[in-house]
Amino acid sequence: MFQVMFHKLTKKNCNYLLSGFLVRFSSTYLTPIKTAGCIVIGDEVLNSKIRDTNSQFFAKYCFGKGIDLKKISIIGDDELEIKNTVLEFDKKFDFIVTSGGIGPTHDDITYSSIAKAFNLPLEIDLFAREKLETHHSELIKNFNKEQKEANLRMVTLPHGSNVQTFYTQDLWVPIVNINNKLNILPGIPRLFERMLLEGIDPAIAKRLDPNLKFKSYYVNTKFPESRIAPILNKLIKNDRFNQIDIKLGCYPHKDSNTVSVTGRILNDNILNELVTIIEKELNGMVITKAQEHEFSQSSYNI
Repeated sequence: MFQVMFHKLTKKNCNYLLSGFLVRFSSTYLTPIKTAGCIVIGDEVLNSKIRDTNSQFFAKYCFGKGIDLKKISIIGDDELEIKNTVLEFDKKFDFIVTSGGIGPTHDDITYSSIAKAFNLPLEIDLFAREKLETHHSELIKNFNKEQKEANLRMVTLPHGSNVQTFYTQDLWVPIVNINNKLNILPGIPRLFERMLLEGIDPAIAKRLDPNLKFKSYYVNTKFPESRIAPILNKLIKNDRFNQIDIKLGCYPHKDSNTVSVTGRILNDNILNELVTIIEKELNGMVITKAQEHEFSQSSYNI
């Protein structure tokens, strides 16, 4: 069982939780979410020092929720690039997460860059500072002046009426939300994943339409891709199927190929109709997601 603490950025500690829950259930916060984007920030990702897994985790999350993930960008620790990318995503998508660049070092510039993008001031958040100093009390008490100042970079956040922060139960790191759209998350995978699932997910639940969730079917066939392609091309031009949001994919395996059919749950009857046609045309067999995963894994060993 987890709890989410959610508050507006304000210097009045006594109003943190009260003002936060008022914001969480306001009408503006319930704007429907249909599209999403993910921005991974860090030179260490681009120079291969670390391997990004957060964008993959976010993609899986979006698919499970029926959110159409439109774009993933990996950018360096560059202020102008962060500003431009954030503003581009803000114009295009309903739901955005950033990953990385919120630590205490000189190249952790995500907070400051995003603040500049939205013309917001930076201020030390008193509640976040209190949580940080409580969580790391033994470590911080031995810091010198410069180390303490560096530590405060992690709680120097964008401030404004369109900014909110919220927390998972036992983590000091805040999720900073701007315009009920952009969510600033850490790059550490275990924190990113928990804060997405335990912090953001409950907050956006009412903004998601369960009828828009995705559903996938898989048809495995011995036909080569060259023989599959004309059949799929014909089907995607069929008026029965091209009027709704359906995606067909073809994945080569060691001794066979799999065609995936993905669409919205509300169109499940049409998806089943299409799957039946593909199964017949390709002399194939409907398989489960787990079976398709096994085929994919065996393909890596070719």
